[in-house]
Amino acid sequence: SSDVCSSDLLSTISNKTKLMNEKPSCRIYLFRHGETANSKEVCFNGHFDVGLSTKGEDQFKEWSKILKGEPFKAIYSSDLKRTLNGAQLLGEPHQLKPVAYPELRELCFGEWEGLSVTEVENKFPNQLDERLKDIEGFHVLGGETFEELRQRVIPRFEKIIAKHSDEQIAMVCHGGVNRVILSHLLEVPIKRIFRMKQDYAALNIIQYYGDEPVVELLGGAINRVTSAEEKKIAIQ
Repeated sequence: SSDVCSSDLLSTISNKTKLMNEKPSCRIYLFRHGETANSKEVCFNGHFDVGLSTKGEDQFKEWSKILKGEPFKAIYSSDLKRTLNGAQLLGEPHQLKPVAYPELRELCFGEWEGLSVTEVENKFPNQLDERLKDIEGFHVLGGETFEELRQRVIPRFEKIIAKHSDEQIAMVCHGGVNRVILSHLLEVPIKRIFRMKQDYAALNIIQYYGDEPVVELLGGAINRVTSAEEKKIAIQ
């Protein structure tokens, strides 16, 4: 109805006016970890503690050079090597040691942990198809749903933001974790989170104005566009 449309328009104008009147507050550089040592095959790493490949380390060495002049006040990661190592490299020019939280770990894949897509298809026939049909509700035996991931990630994310209300910080996390954070901020349903691209070493920039977040950059890469040959199915 016209009343509903008018109400929506007034709400949009009100939100934009609020943003214009608010000073910039917390600014977050949210990264996905670099390429992993087992990246030759697409793997469900989850909590499996695989490290970075040489390329993965180089990706964060490059980010470290590019961002050495940024005023980071703190750097956060999960407690898994692939994020912690990248966060350490990113923090070196700033004399910052990363603060690691287990709540920022990737989605737990239970019985699939550390397995490649091929291995999962062989050992657990039809389960991968089930997951793709039900992104919201499906979970592997011993693993988590994306909603359970959201329930552990978002409270920790909000506590981190609250500690840095007027500061710039960096976070090195995982593909699933980043998608959950971005879907929460943008109010995107969980079932649509794979519409947000998160390649290895991808950068997202989030600027808060008071308590209102604006995503300034989503899935940014280091001076390049992913070629068709490099594209792989997103699974986490």
